[in-house]
Amino acid sequence: MVFGLGKKKDKQKKTIKAPTRGKKSGGGLFSPISRFFFNIISKYSASQEEVVGIEVTPTSVKVSQLKEQNDRWTLTKFSYRNVENGSEELLRSNPEIYVEQIQTALQIAKVDTSNAAIALPVSSAIIRVLQMPVMTDEEIENAIATDSLWENLTQLPDALENYSIFHQVIKRHTESNIMDVLFVASKIDDVNLYADIIRQAGLSPVIVDVRCFALRNAFETQVLSQPTFGAKKGPVAILEISESENFILILQEETPYVVDIFIRPQDKEILATMSAAMGGGYMDQLLVEVLNRFTVQIKQALAGFENQYKTEPITSLSVVSPLPAISGVVQELQKGFENIQMSIHSPFDTLTIPEQLKEKVTTEENPSMFTAVIGLATRRLDVFGYFKFVTGVRNINLLPNRDNLKKKKRSDMYSKFVYIGAAGLISLIIVVYGVFAFSKYSENKRELADYDIVNQQFEQSNAEFQKLISAKKDLENDLSKGQQLKSNSKSSYLMFKEITQAVPKKVLLVSIKTSEQDYNTLVVEGQSMDDRPIIELIDSLNSRDTVEKASLVNMNVTELTKGESTIEVKSFEVSVIANEIIPEETEE
Repeated sequence: MVFGLGKKKDKQKKTIKAPTRGKKSGGGLFSPISRFFFNIISKYSASQEEVVGIEVTPTSVKVSQLKEQNDRWTLTKFSYRNVENGSEELLRSNPEIYVEQIQTALQIAKVDTSNAAIALPVSSAIIRVLQMPVMTDEEIENAIATDSLWENLTQLPDALENYSIFHQVIKRHTESNIMDVLFVASKIDDVNLYADIIRQAGLSPVIVDVRCFALRNAFETQVLSQPTFGAKKGPVAILEISESENFILILQEETPYVVDIFIRPQDKEILATMSAAMGGGYMDQLLVEVLNRFTVQIKQALAGFENQYKTEPITSLSVVSPLPAISGVVQELQKGFENIQMSIHSPFDTLTIPEQLKEKVTTEENPSMFTAVIGLATRRLDVFGYFKFVTGVRNINLLPNRDNLKKKKRSDMYSKFVYIGAAGLISLIIVVYGVFAFSKYSENKRELADYDIVNQQFEQSNAEFQKLISAKKDLENDLSKGQQLKSNSKSSYLMFKEITQAVPKKVLLVSIKTSEQDYNTLVVEGQSMDDRPIIELIDSLNSRDTVEKASLVNMNVTELTKGESTIEVKSFEVSVIANEIIPEETEE
């Protein structure tokens, strides 16, 4: 593990934070507008990329997922699994054991996202703050492309191509024309070890952080929620104590100061086995001696930081440790620091914890063991470079293929924007058409307000009109028949005379009329008390020369009561077909 820091700087030197762009200031009138929309899109894309934090250590795996809303973080998914007899050797030789534990933890937590953020041990990373002449982003990228930049500024233990490197400008000192650049590197083999474990668990590693910066992210989530911290300019100090690696991280604004604390292998074993007993009040002299040596290195690291950055003495030190019982160790360490308040950090203090997770997060006596995984859960995949222009060390990503991954995510995001834009345009068209259609509907409704009344009047008038049409047709038929009629007064007289002469004495003649079907046929209606006179009438008519045929067409019986007697009267109709009853009469 290699740590490097920048040169001492004059306290009065004017410095500025890294700008959101290089020195190029072109863009004209629309540059601020385009920059504004770029920042909005960048922030939106970062918020949309859900990430699950996964911490893999030799002794355990931890899973957590957070949701940020209204500057508050809510814990939504949480689970962890201990690895029995876990060790660094087991992690490298049998990674499938850790893959299985991760899969189990994901199932328990019901994680549904595939994007994962992981952290490398600090011992696998090279962290330096380099000073170099002020350069634009484009100039830096060109220098990196030729491998000349890092070869001139760093002396890596191995060849440059064997490392995954991340860099970011932290500050630019305008007066001295010098800038501070955060340089983080790790061997690609170490990165792939952890990334492959995540891939075998069914996830896609999108962020590879370093453990110390994961702790920093968890602390930033805590302290940024405190109103008084925004005005505080002092540094933040974090102490990691474990059986695997020990270090102190101090943050001076955006500049990290990381110092490794060396512990002999036998001291690490003592720390791991006896720390729990100290929590119960037991004080082992061997452990006390280990902690005394530990205290000396902490003081040296704090003094080195204060001398380099010319700051006021650090007064608070937050302790983070994966050891189950750390309170006894902290109490013993506190004895060596009269002017520093040491405390065990809990990442859950200012998080919103749902009811179903409260019992799970309070199961362990030492909540600080979950600090790193909470910090990882705050990470978001920075597709458009939003965090690069906002913060210094929150954007660490050592994933070797991160640029290709970002290109794919950007392409997906652009497709999403196009889809949203098209959907918005279609929705706008539908709304405009709906407004137009509604206005036309309202107009038509007003015009048709009296439709029922008008329709009723039309139906009434149409009924009257149809009646007139029918009457007209009847009248035309009658007129047509009348035109066919010719004068037949003489023949009619003869016909009526013949009929009246043929009527027997016992037949009462009621009427003589022309048939509606044939004007050459007369219908004789009469009454009789007996059938015989009716037959005599028909025979008499058939014997006349003017009659072609006479026949009975209808007869019915009617009873008439007179006093106490009842008389049956037979009413009848006789059809009489005349021989040319209406012949054409010549004019005399």
